[in-house]
Formats: sequence, C-alpha cells, structure tokens
Amino acid sequence: MNSTILALDLGTHTGWALHQRDGSILSGTEPFKPQRFEGGGMRYLRFKRWLNELLAAGDINAVFFEAVRRHAGVDAAHAYGGFMGHLTAWCEHHHIPYQGVPVGTIKKHATGKGNA
Repeated sequence: MNSTILALDLGTHTGWALHQRDGSILSGTEPFKPQRFEGGGMRYLRFKRWLNELLAAGDINAVFFEAVRRHAGVDAAHAYGGFMGHLTAWCEHHHIPYQGVPVGTIKKHATGKGNA
C-alpha cells in the first residue's frame, strides 16, 4: 500500500484509525465533548485543529467515515451532522478524497453479516 488512509467514527468521542504507508496502523479515540465555558461551535474548532495536526504529521491520501443514517437522539444527530459538515469541508479544502461508508457495510466486512 502506498497511501495513508484515515478512518473515522464521528461523534463526541470520535474513534479513529490511521493506516500508514508502511502498513502500520495507529488508532484511538479523541474527545470533543463541549467544555464548561465554551460556545457551541468550539468542539468543531477543536475537531478541525485535531485534523490539521494529523495532516501535519504526514500526508493523508483518503478519508473514510461511518455514514450513520439513524441516531438515538436529537443531540447525537446534531453533533454528527456538525462533525460531518466540518470534516467534508476540511477534506475539500485540502483536496483529500472522502467517502461515507454505511454502517451495514462495515458490519458485513467485520463479521460477514450486515445486521450483526
């Protein structure tokens, strides 16, 4: 493989994995919970700063994210939409291709069943 791929599970606790050119994989979670005295948009600015830090550490050739179509609550839906909007704008700005992957596709790849 000769490219670096960033995979994201967007949310207040964003899960991430970075598959690097050498085949190694780094992963973890990054918290974007609103802080006590922050305005509502600060979590998205911290998200963008985190993406910029990942990009500064090395090239990112593609971004894939979990394309969620249903949320348990309104707050989760709003947060997801905000993260997705900021992510896609960031990718466009840096000319990085991106794609949402449906949850069923991810489950099928991992378990062999799309409804696992």
